[in-house]
Amino acid sequence: MQTEAWKETINEQEEMECCSSLLERSSSHNFIEHHGLVEEKKGRQHIEDTTTEDIALMETSDILFPSPIAGSHSHMMEQSNVRRRQLPSMTHLIFGSRLLIGLVILFSAGTIYFASSVEAAGIDLGVTAQKAWDSVLNKADAQTKLSLKQAYEKVGNWKAQEQVWEQKIKTLHAANTAELERLRVEIRQIDDAKVAALAEKVKQTQARYEPLFALYSSVNRQLDAAKAIKNKEWSAAIRTQAETLRPVVKIAREDIRIKKKELAESRKRKSAEIKRLRAMLAGADSAKKQIQTAKKQASLAKERYSNALQQFKQSTKQSQTSRVLSSLNTLASAAEKWAGTKQSIHTLEQNVSTAYMKVRQEIAKRPK
Repeated sequence: MQTEAWKETINEQEEMECCSSLLERSSSHNFIEHHGLVEEKKGRQHIEDTTTEDIALMETSDILFPSPIAGSHSHMMEQSNVRRRQLPSMTHLIFGSRLLIGLVILFSAGTIYFASSVEAAGIDLGVTAQKAWDSVLNKADAQTKLSLKQAYEKVGNWKAQEQVWEQKIKTLHAANTAELERLRVEIRQIDDAKVAALAEKVKQTQARYEPLFALYSSVNRQLDAAKAIKNKEWSAAIRTQAETLRPVVKIAREDIRIKKKELAESRKRKSAEIKRLRAMLAGADSAKKQIQTAKKQASLAKERYSNALQQFKQSTKQSQTSRVLSSLNTLASAAEKWAGTKQSIHTLEQNVSTAYMKVRQEIAKRPK
């Protein structure tokens, strides 16, 4: 019994030494490159080779230093096979752990970078003013420092909102400008195809009846000549021919008149529709005028913000926390009003977009 216990102890020690050696060798290998990417194939092969060597050493140790109770060769081979079967799971365990650590490092680095980017999107103080601000924070007590930071973050938030609204305004304004140009072209081309078709039909009808009209004119001229020479037989013959052609010419003229009337009515409808749609487009003019007014207000708000920012920078040089906090609150108020004017401009641009959308819907409802 003591020999079996001693053998089990030796085996456990050997296994512990194997795992220790495996971990030491695997930890010395770098699986994560500059951006945290893992050379998967190379890493797996390294761990498997390392583990295989350790198992081979353990097998050699079993052979050279047998236990007091001699085991059969088949028993040693069975233990070797067990260790080899444990190799893949152990490799996956170690490899998966190191991969997870690498991903955590990458995620942490990305989070730190994002946080620093957001923080950098606040107030642009410049090097000198930033040092003065840091000095004010370092000298302030805990409660004052908290108030200063909250006021500073408030300014940064309003400034960030102003930038967001400005980008939205640019995008929407560009879309509205492009849509206005498209609508103007489409309105100008309203019923162009119908009018062109009717005009072509009038032209073709006139061309078709042109020989008839020419013949009728010639007969009438001959009739006038016959009357002039007082030739009754010729006059009678020509008069009969003219009377035969007269109703046919009348029908032809009526056909042309109807087609010309259709063309004129189509042009009239086209003009009326263009006028109506252009009036709908003009519905955005009031919003555009309001946008111009709002832009002037935004310029004034920007100027007030710039003045408040200069006052804040001056107050940081004096290192008086009460004045710094007061100037920060003034700066936050100016930033809020500036962002508010930009939001108003964006709302007005949306009104312009809505007006254009209504015109677009009216055009879409028209029969093709």
